[in-house]
Order: sequence, then structure tokens, then C-alpha cells
Amino acid sequence: MTCKGCERHNQMMEMDIESAIDEQLSMELNHASEGLRDQRLAACSACPALSEHTCKHCGCFVRFRASLQDKRCPLGKW
Repeated sequence: MTCKGCERHNQMMEMDIESAIDEQLSMELNHASEGLRDQRLAACSACPALSEHTCKHCGCFVRFRASLQDKRCPLGKW
């Protein structure tokens, strides 16, 4: 059980991470299709290298990497 203060802090961190990813993606030109991004994220969600938002193997935010057409999984899963 976590305290209410910790829960709010974690929620803010989630919002900050999502906002940072969205901001960076807005500056990118070569986006993957929504379907391709979703397939990639599904593979990431089943991967033991996923740690919340990041890949333990390369340290990237997986939603950011999966959203760009020319990026690849560092483990070759997509």
C-alpha cells in the first residue's frame, strides 16, 4: 500500500513522462503508423526488458522509439 502523497507523485511523474514523449514526437517527421506502433508496443509489453516506460537494454522510452518509422528494437523483436 502506498501513501496518497506517493501516489500523486507517481501520477505526476507519469504525466511528465507522457508529456515529454509527446513533445519530442511533435518535433519528429518520420512517424510509424498507429497500427505499427501498437504492434511494436505489444511486443515491448511482453518483453522482460521492459521497465515501466523504458527498455532495460537500451534505456529508451519505448513509446517514443516504437512511434518512429525508422527505429528498431535493440533486441530485434520488431
